[in-house]
Amino acid sequence: MKNNQKEKFKLNKQQRISILVVVFSLLIYLNRNVLIYRNIITFLETKEVYAKIIDEKEGSRGSHLTGFFTYYYEFKAKDELYKNPSYNEKFKIGDSVLVIYSTEFPFINKVKSE
Repeated sequence: MKNNQKEKFKLNKQQRISILVVVFSLLIYLNRNVLIYRNIITFLETKEVYAKIIDEKEGSRGSHLTGFFTYYYEFKAKDELYKNPSYNEKFKIGDSVLVIYSTEFPFINKVKSE
């Protein structure tokens, strides 16, 4: 009886590949800011603006154990407010940081490296 149940749930090669594609796509989507946006910005037309560090936190991997986090920054472009994690633990609430953002897609932005 148990063998029949195990064979019911066996996946063929195509099903396994499909599951892997879905899992990897989900991981990329959830981390799109770091994996895609922060890297593609070098190929887009950009502007610079000063942003303000706000009281909103982004926990890092394992932050529930270590307490490590970074603050978000926010800025205004095209009459809309945008915000993103700063990914720099040195920034404090109220600090001003230089941000580069895509003129076409302002949600693609990052703190300008010094």
